[in-house]
Amino acid sequence: MRLLALFVLLLPAPALACGGFFCSSINLEPIQQNAERILFEVPGDGTVTATVEIRYQGDPDDFSWVVPVPTELGADDIDVEAPANALLLLEDATRPQVIPPPTECRSGGFNAPNASRGGGAGGDLSVVEDGGVDVTELPVVGPYAPTMLQATDADALIAWLNDNDYLITREMEPLVAEYVAAGMWFLALKLTPESEVDDISPISFRYASDVPVVPIQLTGVAAEPEMGILTFVVADSIFESQNFSNLQLSTDEVQANPASGQTNYYPLLSWKLDEAGGQAVVTQFAGGMSTPIQDAENRWSWNEDYAESLAYLRTLDAQYSQLTRLYSRMSAWEMTLDPMFVPGGDAVSSIIDLSDRDPVDVCGPNSGRRVPCGDMYCGAEAQCGTTDSGEGCLCPEGFVGRRISAPSIAGPSLVETIVCDKLDSDMMGSIGELGFDPDAACATLACGPNGSCEPLNGFPTCSCEEGYAAVLWGDFLRCERAEKVYGPDQLLWAGACQDCSTGGRTQVGWLGLLLLGLRRRRS
Repeated sequence: MRLLALFVLLLPAPALACGGFFCSSINLEPIQQNAERILFEVPGDGTVTATVEIRYQGDPDDFSWVVPVPTELGADDIDVEAPANALLLLEDATRPQVIPPPTECRSGGFNAPNASRGGGAGGDLSVVEDGGVDVTELPVVGPYAPTMLQATDADALIAWLNDNDYLITREMEPLVAEYVAAGMWFLALKLTPESEVDDISPISFRYASDVPVVPIQLTGVAAEPEMGILTFVVADSIFESQNFSNLQLSTDEVQANPASGQTNYYPLLSWKLDEAGGQAVVTQFAGGMSTPIQDAENRWSWNEDYAESLAYLRTLDAQYSQLTRLYSRMSAWEMTLDPMFVPGGDAVSSIIDLSDRDPVDVCGPNSGRRVPCGDMYCGAEAQCGTTDSGEGCLCPEGFVGRRISAPSIAGPSLVETIVCDKLDSDMMGSIGELGFDPDAACATLACGPNGSCEPLNGFPTCSCEEGYAAVLWGDFLRCERAEKVYGPDQLLWAGACQDCSTGGRTQVGWLGLLLLGLRRRRS
């Protein structure tokens, strides 16, 4: 029993012309998927409802989205009732918060409702056999024209997808074949001719199962390295992973400097997930929805559907007693197993409280300085280095530096950073066989005199000479000589702020971090 969310973006990516794992062969522009987010409802009646947020930029005629499901779906199993920003509001209301250590001044100075599942008109649906693929056209649902596909021959399905303006490279074919061999059905969506990109909304679909599953084995086609995978489960029990390791970060290892705004939470999380073999999840919140809803009620509306999204969360709260937020960060080469979720686990607060630690001097000469590489994780076996242009990544052999969007505790929810990507995880390596220029991604990036650009999954990366780190260089990357090099244990801040550096990424004021940590306490 598997479910695959193919085109789920936490925030809009660069201009896109391909949806999900299957890109349009009309106008090729690769997806850079920086996060996947999905909400499962498990009412205990032998069904699971998945709500998936779809964000897309590009020509509406190029939009295409495919998701394998364990059983055939009918018109009544699909709807678009979830408000546009419902999952965004839920994500924001449950995001981890760090309450930093106290401060002192030792040197002077200042001290929707998912009850209805009628997505379209009923009636007889005709099944057409098309080149070995069973094709069932379903009634229009909102802006979508859905089609159910089934095939016993993976080659037939791949041929059908290519013939219908999807793009399957040779590297993708074995991954598609695995889901065909498992007997999966495929829900394919395109926009109706009169629909525009602004009409795209979350889609919900219900299928027979007791176990939520996020099939991620094909996600590597579009995934950034260290891509965030955020799963919500609402049910009458707390949920945990059945086949992935279930981790909890030790509060003792979480660091936050209220003077500089630096915190190690997400880089530390990535490191611990890799130490667990890359197939692990962290429970970031587990408990009743009343606390997240109260938190959401205390927020300002950022657009007109805020009230609608809040009402949707209240409806979920009325139907289910427990909410679980499970998070992982994975790279394409780690996506070899689909995480499954079952009842289990204990209540978890989203607040990480460091307020019982010794006070931090916010007036001393080094109070606002950063721990070098204290909040940057470059990947397993990679190293972080300081350069004249800031901090960057020294990648091991077979890896290259790639620009990604990473989650952040303080300030914006996403920040630009560098991580090491694996060259042999390229799902677009054979794109030249389909008539596209394999080197087009490197047309505007040279990486400087000490590195070379390598196209990887349609995006430019930097392969740097030994002793050089890939660093952010405006909107591009560049290889710069590393002055000092650190392993991931630098994230633990041993001897914090001894030999601290003021270089690197933009700092966040200590007051902003402090207010972020205390925000949940508003009445």
